[in-house]
Amino acid sequence: MKNIENLNDIFNINPMDETENTNLPSLPENLNATKAMDQEDDYQLARQTMRKLLLKGEDTLEELISLSKNSEHPRSYEVTGQFIKTLSDVSKDLLGLQKQVKELQADDPVQIGTQNNVVFAGSTSELMKLLGKKDDNIIDQ
Repeated sequence: MKNIENLNDIFNINPMDETENTNLPSLPENLNATKAMDQEDDYQLARQTMRKLLLKGEDTLEELISLSKNSEHPRSYEVTGQFIKTLSDVSKDLLGLQKQVKELQADDPVQIGTQNNVVFAGSTSELMKLLGKKDDNIIDQ
């Protein structure tokens, strides 16, 4: 807890109030009935969380850059570089989330209605056998 207070002093920020409204949607008490609704809810929650991380990360990055410039300490530059990499990874994950959602939607089976045009790729004797008619005039090859 002391480390967090020290960081708050270093970055000159106020501690976050636990009762503060974070505008995240509350999870429903009962789970949604359909898979599509669950996927959409999860996607929206993940997307919102990643976007908030990016927005807060940008503010933190500005503070880290300022701290690095003022201290001119190699370790602070190293931490800033690692934080930049972490932010870029979150950005890539946000884009990857879009791709995953498209793949999930593509995996859902499509209901096929009445099929009128059916093609049989076989010989006449095979067709007659499938239809259950036995004709002595059929020559098997």
